[in-house]
Amino acid sequence: MENVVKITNDLHFIKYVHREGTFVGITVVLGRRKIGLVDTGFEATIVDHLFPFLREIGRNPEEVDFVVNTHRDGDHVQGNKIIKERTKAKIAIHELDAEAVEAVDVKLKNGDYVELGDRKFEVLHTPGHTPGSICLYQRENKLLIVGDSLVGDRVNLIRMDKDIYINSLKRLLELDVRLLIQSHPRIPFEKGILTEDEPREAILANISLAEKSE
Repeated sequence: MENVVKITNDLHFIKYVHREGTFVGITVVLGRRKIGLVDTGFEATIVDHLFPFLREIGRNPEEVDFVVNTHRDGDHVQGNKIIKERTKAKIAIHELDAEAVEAVDVKLKNGDYVELGDRKFEVLHTPGHTPGSICLYQRENKLLIVGDSLVGDRVNLIRMDKDIYINSLKRLLELDVRLLIQSHPRIPFEKGILTEDEPREAILANISLAEKSE
């Protein structure tokens, strides 16, 4: 499927193009017996893209057992409804964004660990875009999934004091990251998947853009 990007054998990125020139992406983690999701996008993301993709590769959508929402915005959580209706998956989100999302099963906090597929991720609380924005970090694979924690030049999306946002990103600079997945094609690289030196460059650029904003 042309909207699915294979990152590794068990890691895929599904892009839902909702208007010209941009997309919102969800991350699929394929385990041997279970499937995890980072965000669910819109309902159409699940019905038109995720479920057909899983069937195409010989997997059953009912294998989806756990979803982590990176934050509360509709373009990241609207697909939760379909997941709840058609699977037995649990929905997790940071405790500070939980009240804005229906049918949350697990309230996360900084330092928690979650299992998606056969991978284990650390939850990093990165407030700024929303109070409960989080990233997921897998140290052994140097993988960071940031959701909307990097807003690029869309500084109007920093909904808290900008110093809170900047401090969140400065903490990310302390991590060893060689693969970064962001939900939207944001400045400076305008793509969903960043590799090698790009993650650090993107974080630094986001800090600079925020510092220069009014």
